Formats: sequence, structure tokens, C-alpha cells
Amino acid sequence: MPASDPVVSGGELTPAEISTVLFQYRLGEVESIRPFLAGSSRAPKARITTDSGVFLLKRLAPSRSDLEGMEFQHLLLRHLTSAGFPVAELQLTLEHRTMVSQSGHHYEVSRWVEGHRYRFVPTAAKASGAAMAAMHDLLVPMIGQAASRRGYHDRPDVAKAAADLMRDSEGTVQHGYERLAEYLRNSRRHVRPHWPNLPVTVGHGDWHPGNILFGDDRVVAVIDFESARAEPRVADLANGLLQFSLNREPGSPVSEWPVACDMELFGPMVSGFQLVARHRLGDAELECIPSLMIEALTTEIVITLRRKGQVRKMGPELVLPWIVARLGWIDEHRQAMIDAVSGH
Repeated sequence: MPASDPVVSGGELTPAEISTVLFQYRLGEVESIRPFLAGSSRAPKARITTDSGVFLLKRLAPSRSDLEGMEFQHLLLRHLTSAGFPVAELQLTLEHRTMVSQSGHHYEVSRWVEGHRYRFVPTAAKASGAAMAAMHDLLVPMIGQAASRRGYHDRPDVAKAAADLMRDSEGTVQHGYERLAEYLRNSRRHVRPHWPNLPVTVGHGDWHPGNILFGDDRVVAVIDFESARAEPRVADLANGLLQFSLNREPGSPVSEWPVACDMELFGPMVSGFQLVARHRLGDAELECIPSLMIEALTTEIVITLRRKGQVRKMGPELVLPWIVARLGWIDEHRQAMIDAVSGH
């Protein structure tokens, strides 16, 4: 029998917590339970092996625990599963629900998916782009059901956070924030006139290598849809291109990271997207891609530095020179990137 009042900690899932949640599913005879430490520590997980298969139990992160957003995410996942799109299939409780709510927390159980991480090779980049395009087309009918959630374009708190960071800094760090804020302003101005007329879908919202699982460099699962939102599809693509074209050695210091996009990865990802998308990218979408990449990177860095004061345990004095150089590279190579997207 499950414990009646599980003790919930901020770290790993507790035995009582796991027992209470699993009691509400029919997953088979439990053979092993192991903590699964990948992803955010604020959303602890456990790998559950039973005589009927392997599953992932997850306590949803506190900041994501709004029922509207979670219910939409689960609706989206069931829609994609029914369409045959590769996601981790949610399991239903005994009451045919996809979520368990217990002691103010919310939990989900999905089927375990075996796969490897992105290997920064053209075939995998192309598969990522193709998967994104297929997902976008499948999710167009769900636009009206999407939970209200703001993306990175013109996010109002970012400019203020950048101004605060600039004000509280000095010397080269302050100059770095000034350059970053300038790139952000210019990119926003470039995108704004086009934004209301760009084709909209429900985007993943956090399309980066950690959220895509591969098998022989084909996509076997897209995971972590907590940031899914209705917005122009090109916003999702621009962020994906930013993330999937940064080829760096694991564990290398930021000073050794390349500032240029790896065009041998950038091109194939775009090619995969264009090959599968029901409608090819239009001229306005093409024009917005470099600016949206700048916005996505700037937003991520500003918010992280404002909240934590560092990125990957590195302070702004180390991070900002690389960020500014990368933003400069994107800005200077706009046309080459647009040409790569358009196939010229």
C-alpha cells in the first residue's frame, strides 16, 4: 500500500513519494527503481523497471506547476503520440488520467525511450530540422488550445534586466552589456514589423540538443515540452539553428568555444526543415532568422546572469566576450545565413 503522506524534498524523489504515485498506475511488477539525474534538478526523476517495460517518473518543476500549462502539454503529447510523432508516450493512471496530483505536487509517468545525444554531425542536424518541421505541421490545429506563454521575442523583462546588469557593472563587463543591449535593440526592431504576419504554429520552445534523443542519428524522441507555446514557427527554428550549429568540445572552456555557426550543421538542419515542412519558409521568415537568433541568445544569457550571476559556473567577465563575439558573427553573416536557409 502507498504511504498516505509522502515526504517531498527538493532533491530526489522519496520512496514514499514514488510508492504513492506508482500505486495509481498499472505498470506491472516493479523490479527496480533508480534515480535519474539528467535534466533539471528542480524536476527530479526516477527510472522504473517493471515486468512490462521501463518507465520514467517525473515530478514537474515548481515553476511549471500551473495546471493549465501542464494539461495543454499532456494534450499536445497525446496528439503527437496518436499521429506517430516520436515522443515519450505518457502512461494513463487507473482513472485514465495522464497526471497525478499529490500533496501540492504534480507527477507524470512516460515510457522510457532509449537513445543517444546529438553528435554534431550533418545527418543528425538534418534529422533534427525534419522532425521540427513535422512537429510544427502536426501542431497547427492546436494553436487555439495553447496555454498563454511568452516567448523570447520582445520579452519585456529582458531589456530591463540588461539595463540593471549594465548599471551594476563597470569596466569591460559594463561595456559587454552595452554591446549586448545594442544587438538586442537592433534585432528587435528588425523583427517587429514582420512578427504579426509570420506563420504561426505551436513550437517546442526549447529545441536544443539536450531535448532531442537520437538513434543512429535519426530522431527517436523529442522530450521536455514544458515551454511549448503558440508563436511564429520561425522563432523555434531560429533557436534550434543557434543551438544545433554550435559545435564545441564537451567540457572545453568558453574561451575555446567557436563564435561562428558551423555551417556544415546549419545548412543540413535547414535542409531537413525545408524538405519536410508543408509550406517552405517565406521571405519574411528568412529575413528574421539571424535577428531571432540574436534575440534568443541574448535573452537566455541576460536572464541567466540576472538570476544566477553566472553561466555554467562562469561569471560575466568570462562569458560576455564570447557572447558579444558570437552575436557579432551572426550580425556580420546575416546574408550568408539567409542564403543557406533559402538554398542559394
